[in-house]
Amino acid sequence: MKSPKFLAIAALLSAVPFALRAQTGVSQDNDAASDALAGQQEAVHMVPANTALLQTIDANKIASGSEIRVKLADKVKLQNGPELGSGTILVGTIVKEDGEPTGSKLAVRFTQANLKSGQVVPIKATIVGTAQPKDLGFEGYPITPGAQSPNDWTAQTLRVEQINTVSHINMHSDIASDDSGVFVASGNRDVKIPARTEFKLAIAPSTSASAGE
Repeated sequence: MKSPKFLAIAALLSAVPFALRAQTGVSQDNDAASDALAGQQEAVHMVPANTALLQTIDANKIASGSEIRVKLADKVKLQNGPELGSGTILVGTIVKEDGEPTGSKLAVRFTQANLKSGQVVPIKATIVGTAQPKDLGFEGYPITPGAQSPNDWTAQTLRVEQINTVSHINMHSDIASDDSGVFVASGNRDVKIPARTEFKLAIAPSTSASAGE
């Protein structure tokens, strides 16, 4: 028969993994709650905007840190910030994560708006939807990018998951994230997003000192 002392030690050792798991679970719950709160605080300062991608994003031909640009379809009045006129260019960068299969995943991060006056406005932007380029009628005239579908985002939407943003490419975004959106290709394909694709954004002036650097 095992001594009471041995049993007590065995019980203590068996409880350690459970305690670690419980602590990990609490930590993850706290992180999720913190992210949700941060997202809510940011969302109330954001406004919807429609933009069109000015160049094709091909994950096999574009490096991490490369700039991409989208153009505002209509003027947008930022809360506690300037008005961004129609045609304003928003500048972002490509972010590729280390260890990801080449071309299968990349993030986009918009950080500044270049006004026609030459002023540069640091921004925080989240992609809350996309629409593929469309043509109209038998002549195939392209629909003006930004007018393909409305942006009905509200501050109650903190996360977006969009399937088949482009064929075999999914997009997810989170208001609390520094990334504007993350694109993931399925079926051993690579991320390729054509020019004129519409990016629907939630946008606000940036409070980060590093924005635009």
